[in-house]
Amino acid sequence: MLRTFNEEFLAALGGTRNQAGETAAHEQAMALMRQIGATLFEHRLFTHPLLFDQAEFEELGRAASALLRAQVKILAHLRATRSDAAVLELFGMPRRLLPFMRWENLERPGETVARLDIIPTRTGYAFCELNVIPAVGGGEAHRCGELYFQTLGYPEAEVLAHLPPGPLRALAALYTAQVRSRDLARVVILDSMGHGQLGYPRQELLQRYLREANPGLTVELLDEERYPTGWLTRAEGERTLVHRMFTYEEVTDDFVFLEKLWQSGAVIAGFESDLRMSKRFLALMCDPAYQALLHRDELAVIAKFLPHSFALSEETLASALRDRGDFVFKWDSSAAYGGTGVLIGAEWSAGELEHKLRASGVDHWICQQALEAEVLPLRTAHDPAPLDYRLVLGLYSYGGTPSGFLLRGSQSSRVVNVSSPSGRMGWAFVVSEETRRAVVRHAGAGNGTL
Repeated sequence: MLRTFNEEFLAALGGTRNQAGETAAHEQAMALMRQIGATLFEHRLFTHPLLFDQAEFEELGRAASALLRAQVKILAHLRATRSDAAVLELFGMPRRLLPFMRWENLERPGETVARLDIIPTRTGYAFCELNVIPAVGGGEAHRCGELYFQTLGYPEAEVLAHLPPGPLRALAALYTAQVRSRDLARVVILDSMGHGQLGYPRQELLQRYLREANPGLTVELLDEERYPTGWLTRAEGERTLVHRMFTYEEVTDDFVFLEKLWQSGAVIAGFESDLRMSKRFLALMCDPAYQALLHRDELAVIAKFLPHSFALSEETLASALRDRGDFVFKWDSSAAYGGTGVLIGAEWSAGELEHKLRASGVDHWICQQALEAEVLPLRTAHDPAPLDYRLVLGLYSYGGTPSGFLLRGSQSSRVVNVSSPSGRMGWAFVVSEETRRAVVRHAGAGNGTL
């Protein structure tokens, strides 16, 4: 388990703290965040990364792939049994998006970009959300963790060389393969004016990694106002891969630009990826009617790793309110992220909770078994001593290949998100037992020298 695997590492850091080294590493990480415009993250970084057991990582990677396969099977069944407009309605998405759905992308799992959020508990791990969208964030935390190890002199041969590639490098490799197989001329990392002002990182690291892997390839960071008109022609659009950084709710021009982009034939994930963000899939995977569609290995993963979930309705509302302390209530909107639309049942009276659920429609909520996240003592640059943080892990899976864990922690909120008042972020590096011991030895020797 996460805490057990890190106990010796945390003890070694506490016993021989190299404050000057940690400060230098933290300042480099903060400088990186400033450089890429990540004002939301700059002051929310843990001082040091954590470690994660390689065997557990491999098991969770296989489980993530099984859950994503199960999701696609359920979605295929829904499309076979109802209209596409009805499918969008089921997941709370407007019909306006029908022209921007690229259902054929579901048949290419090797191009799927996802981060699956996982609750580490004292007894195991549980998947609590499926974030299947190109814009899924947080990968920059991997680079911050690298800066920590490098600045404090951890032996590169024993640590960094044995780690899985970070998510942004993995994404660059995925796009590189597409560029070469389709003979594309350029990659555009596309933000919207609305999303770009929220304080999330500009994708300069992804741009750098793409350029390193593809010398001479044009890789640009653009939005709808700066996109070259010449690239919207059919001849150039079909030679352009677009990495979309926003959800459909963050489109600010009534889809005028996206209509031109779609007509150009650009290679881009449609809003079928946003649909897969819906929390309703968690309930469908636990529904016996839909489980009949799934293979036994997928059912085994659901039974072991997915907390029991069900769709809320007038028929289930009374019992859910009565047993609210056992549940987390999640709004099923595909566009909800960043901790929005999540209510911890134990934190509300029955009357308050019912009012909130009815305000946006009872049928738009699911209930998920509440789990107590594992707590670890961690520090930020502002903490004189370690503080207890509830943790949630984000497992990146690009093209079916897992690439490590975003680490998010909160002291005050059971809805663990970086944007909460005490929300913090970092990275959990996947290491073998041999490498873990080497890291502990180095930490115990004083974290190296500058």
